[in-house]
Amino acid sequence: MSTKEIKSTKHILVDLNDEGILTITMNRPQKKNAMNVEFTFEMQNLLMAVAASKEVRVVILKGAGDGFCAGMDIKDFFDLSEHDEDSLSSAKEVANHWRVRLLRKLPQPTIAMVHGFCYGGAFAIVEACDIAFCADSTNFALSEINFGHFPAGPVAKSLALAMHSRAASYYSLSGRPFNGKEAESSGFITKSWPDGELEAETIKLAQELVKKDPIALQFTKESLEHVKSMEWDAALSYNSAKFAELKTLQKGASSRATSVANFLDGKFKPGLGS
Repeated sequence: MSTKEIKSTKHILVDLNDEGILTITMNRPQKKNAMNVEFTFEMQNLLMAVAASKEVRVVILKGAGDGFCAGMDIKDFFDLSEHDEDSLSSAKEVANHWRVRLLRKLPQPTIAMVHGFCYGGAFAIVEACDIAFCADSTNFALSEINFGHFPAGPVAKSLALAMHSRAASYYSLSGRPFNGKEAESSGFITKSWPDGELEAETIKLAQELVKKDPIALQFTKESLEHVKSMEWDAALSYNSAKFAELKTLQKGASSRATSVANFLDGKFKPGLGS
């Protein structure tokens, strides 16, 4: 897929600047940016195009209007008057796929810029991003318990990964809302900013990341993701192999013979560098 395929759709706005910073805006403000069936397929296609793009260096994900995202548009996902059963079943799979896999595994760094509100299924979007900034006044809520439900789909796993365990239990069992500062202290948000500073600080970070080596950024993401489930010996071996691959990719294929020679001469040790 080419950068030409990274374009705005009915429910998603995109803006790619000259620095390589792509801003993705969930654009259903009249529905609090809740994710409906059509949006779900649009996001899947967009993220596939972003993953294949060399021009996109950093991704910012935000919501249009008054807030970030109110979660799933449950009414649309069960509306058999508008969708057939096969389409709804496929949409539910894709809704999980783009949050659990596609967004998380983008080679580019991703920053969630959360303002206004973040509810339910939107927690999985924020957790899948590498870095999450929010405004102090942002309202977060896991209100499923108040309706006799629970954080379903990828949300429970997202909470377990990003939140301190006590905080995850407290907010999901009580259904009590919390603000940006509380989200930061829970571990769910990287940093909460005063409302007027959120956008500027997000852009500042994106501009900082753009200046770094893109392959090193990608490998940092991959390493952090994969070593979580590894034993120490496996993690050390994995990162030694990734280090050697990194240097080859950064210098080009012609550097492989030199790297091997340096290793044999004792000038290079995988995992330690020169």
